[in-house]
Amino acid sequence: MPINASSVQYGPWSKGVRYDLPTEDMGIDALYSMSNCRVGQAGQVEKRKGFSKFNGSALNSGATVTAVGQVTLAGVEKTFAISGNKFFDITGGTGTDRTGSATITAGNDNVWEWVLAGSSLVLTNGVDTDAIAWTGGTNNIAALDDDGRFTKGAHIAYWDNRLWIGNVDGAKYQLWRSNTGDITTWGSTDYYNFDYDITGIAPIGNSLAVHTDEGVHTLTPTGNATVPYQVSRRAPVGTVSGRGIVTIPSGLQIFPRLDGFYAWNGGDEVTKISQALDGSRFWDKLNTAKLSLCHGIYYPNMNEVWWFIPYGASQATNNYAVVYNTLLNCWSGPYTNMARDASGLVDDLPHAGGFDGFVYTHDTTNADDTSAISATFETGSPAPMGADVRLRWLYARHFFDTQDSGYDVQVLQQSPKITGTTEAILMGELSAGLGSFTLGTSKLGGNTDALYADTDLIGYDNMSQLKYTNNALDEPFTFRRVMLQYKPIGRMRRRKVIGVE
Repeated sequence: MPINASSVQYGPWSKGVRYDLPTEDMGIDALYSMSNCRVGQAGQVEKRKGFSKFNGSALNSGATVTAVGQVTLAGVEKTFAISGNKFFDITGGTGTDRTGSATITAGNDNVWEWVLAGSSLVLTNGVDTDAIAWTGGTNNIAALDDDGRFTKGAHIAYWDNRLWIGNVDGAKYQLWRSNTGDITTWGSTDYYNFDYDITGIAPIGNSLAVHTDEGVHTLTPTGNATVPYQVSRRAPVGTVSGRGIVTIPSGLQIFPRLDGFYAWNGGDEVTKISQALDGSRFWDKLNTAKLSLCHGIYYPNMNEVWWFIPYGASQATNNYAVVYNTLLNCWSGPYTNMARDASGLVDDLPHAGGFDGFVYTHDTTNADDTSAISATFETGSPAPMGADVRLRWLYARHFFDTQDSGYDVQVLQQSPKITGTTEAILMGELSAGLGSFTLGTSKLGGNTDALYADTDLIGYDNMSQLKYTNNALDEPFTFRRVMLQYKPIGRMRRRKVIGVE
């Protein structure tokens, strides 16, 4: 018979995860916490996909991968990586050393920025004496001919048919440009000085953005051969990591600061977009002294930006990833087990270099290189009838996508006044068609895209929170929403007796 009850729905969770709010202040469309989960375009929560090794054997005896990417050179798509003191062509997953006589200094912090500059790949790290260039094929890399205008540079861009290198040795505030259409010719006066050290450069719209410690300047073409660019100070704050600047198709440039991530559209203002990560439950635990090593990548297939960050008060390298959905303007993560020193888009998928000589292909499998993915997420606990109304909790109905195998996700009810119990939700119907039905084992059924299951709720409180967990190998899940059933008890004053509550 029907149950006389009221209902509150949590999800879809289109606001993503909110580490800046207490659980009782979460809306029904936000999550209190998550680990190794993502929020999809419909607001569903999914266990993240895993990763696998791109190269079959470790590069350079397992040295740290400090650069990885894919470019087209001489009409051929090439995948490359720098591991330790060597440059490799890793197209197809096999590493071929193309270092030649070039000097590369190994080191976890000696990370590279790179651009495709016409017919050459050019890379620089601010440590080695020369930027390096590669034209693909069977050629080795070679030092970039910069006419001796500088010996090393930290940041690089290719814009307006010129190569640009900034934050050079002895003049961290200086930006140099090559001749038009010639990346090996540099005029003796073709540079710009800024008031502060350059922290990154990247094109935006019809301008080149020059990030500094104290703001963002732009160079805009004038059409005048004598004074080809107009320099303007635009935004009041700039990035702390050149590799952390990501420009998305909408025209926004997003970048990290010590207090979070900011978006800029080329105008006079920047907007902080990472308030959801603020506070003691997440951002305060980052080692911001190492945030200059943060690197980001735009993942167009999922409308996401991934940033690899140093999580932990004394964490010296990037070990976690956070994910920003550019359509929903919400956050997912963190993704743990993500010790990566460089990243790039290869074959339309995120690839990232580890500290072990391997480049990893991300978002493809249901395992982390054959290991289980430990995933969990917690809903908020908004009081459906107000914080002063006591409720009796009855049961929860969970809506999720069916999976091919009948495994479990654990769900725990919790609240300040309830010690909940954990129950299991079966992720797939253990059914079979007539041709494969086994008596005593199978049940007759067919495929379905969506399922629901009920779990018991217990106790009396004005709020209730749910925590979902699955730590097993090859067991993905997708939850769409959950409906919690309850009976209102009413407003009841809690009285105290001395020594007893």
